[in-house]
Amino acid sequence: MEVILDMVISPNGFIAREDGNEDWLPSEGWDEFVAEAKRYDNIVMGRETYEQVTRRYEDYNFDAVDVAHKIIVTEQSNFTAPEGYVVVHSPEEAIKYLETKDIKTLFLIGGGVLNAAFAKRKLVTRLQLTIAPHIIGKGRPVLGFDDFELDLSLTDVQRLSLDRVRLSYTINQH
Repeated sequence: MEVILDMVISPNGFIAREDGNEDWLPSEGWDEFVAEAKRYDNIVMGRETYEQVTRRYEDYNFDAVDVAHKIIVTEQSNFTAPEGYVVVHSPEEAIKYLETKDIKTLFLIGGGVLNAAFAKRKLVTRLQLTIAPHIIGKGRPVLGFDDFELDLSLTDVQRLSLDRVRLSYTINQH
């Protein structure tokens, strides 16, 4: 299965402030994200990302994304899925679930801990980073700190509105 890790980051690699706030991100990126999610008909996120986004953004959260498969990955065995979501407990479970639904591409949208779990297991095949022109001094990294490396090959560069840049990479599997 293709696994696309898609994130919006600051130029210094953060996806949110330390408290999870994403107030520095331009709202224009939301429509682009929703269109991309619809293309793959799924979104895969960590529990904390789900909780942060749905708590902070009443109208622009994952509940409003019209895809057939919304997956929350958590190690917490007692976490129950809100209506319209499926809970799994590992990156491999997320892949298996989507394979049973005949989905060919997993659309991974974070956060950093889950992104690192996929990366460490060598499951990510493509990385898409949209760089927003705003630096925050402290925050949550795009990839949580763990023992892994990714060797990348640049496949595309796009200049977007509001001085944003989108970089696309394939992951070189060794």
